[in-house]
Amino acid sequence: MRVLQSPKRSVTLLAAACVALSACGDAGPDVPFNPAATTEDIQAVNATFESPVFSSFSAFSEQFGAVLGPAPLVTSSAGAFNFRRATRSGELRAAAARNAQHVAALTRSVANGSFSASASAIPTEVAGKTFEYSGTTYVPTERTGAPDNGVRFLIYAVNPVTFVPVEPLQEVGYVELTDLSGSSTQAARVVVVSGETTYLDYTATAAGTVSAGAVTVTGYVSDGVTRANLNLRSTINEAEGMTLLYTVDVPQRDFSLDLTMTMSELDPQNSTIDIDLGMSGPNGTLSMSGQFSNAGGAVTVRVNGNVFATITSGEAGEPAITGADGQPLSEEDVAALSRIFEMTDEAFISFDEMVAPVNSFLEPAA
Repeated sequence: MRVLQSPKRSVTLLAAACVALSACGDAGPDVPFNPAATTEDIQAVNATFESPVFSSFSAFSEQFGAVLGPAPLVTSSAGAFNFRRATRSGELRAAAARNAQHVAALTRSVANGSFSASASAIPTEVAGKTFEYSGTTYVPTERTGAPDNGVRFLIYAVNPVTFVPVEPLQEVGYVELTDLSGSSTQAARVVVVSGETTYLDYTATAAGTVSAGAVTVTGYVSDGVTRANLNLRSTINEAEGMTLLYTVDVPQRDFSLDLTMTMSELDPQNSTIDIDLGMSGPNGTLSMSGQFSNAGGAVTVRVNGNVFATITSGEAGEPAITGADGQPLSEEDVAALSRIFEMTDEAFISFDEMVAPVNSFLEPAA
């Protein structure tokens, strides 16, 4: 029996953070599973979210609300960078809970009739402006180039561990936000550029009904070499709880991963998580299914439709992984599964980071 330890987080923390995955199923080409090559595929996807430009984008995006909204979501510069450091260092509960709050707020506003796309449009007084960071907040500049119905924020190098800006400030690119809101939806396009390279280009949209709400992110993220196409959707339904759909496709590697993250309760501490995952590519097809709660759980892993491993976790102690018929897995197999959990651990964080720049669009008025 081997203990599965993700390089960043364990499956136990994954469960505590309410991450659940959904699959594309067991169907797929009957290709022998290549764990070393699968690990490389997953590392390539993870790299698109780990570039220095993405780190700068995620660190500074918490500051944008002070310019775009009537009140900043974080009251101080230090608070913003501390939050980003906490979520990136393993406190996924904060990201998961806030993600649930985004969509729950949307659902409530639709139910009470306060949903208004126009209320979240970019204020007229800032539209078309470019903002630079002063060391404490963002201030307008005379620079041109921002869209008429949007704004541009300069971003700067950050310490890769603390996510605090390097001093003196070193400009590395910009984030451009464009208002795409309609009569029944709130939406914004986010583009992140450094030099001549576009690292992110996606649209975040919020919509809802009286009993349900959804926030969707569609577009791509790149590290300058590999591009990952994303389709993320977070929904809350009064009858079914919260679900996060997470699809990643990497055409360069003919690799795709489809997840659904479902939790029965909005409180991460009390939720039951149903797990279902599907991943396919030139190095084999893998799926996972099972259930976790804070008391523990179990997941069955299948490769090309056949049982490959079982992962179990109790309330106290690390999750353990065993191969089919109780046989131990090779180091390469364990490494590949660890990388998969490393990626899925990041799902709520990635979603939260991509929604953060447009919180003022997607957080409806009370």
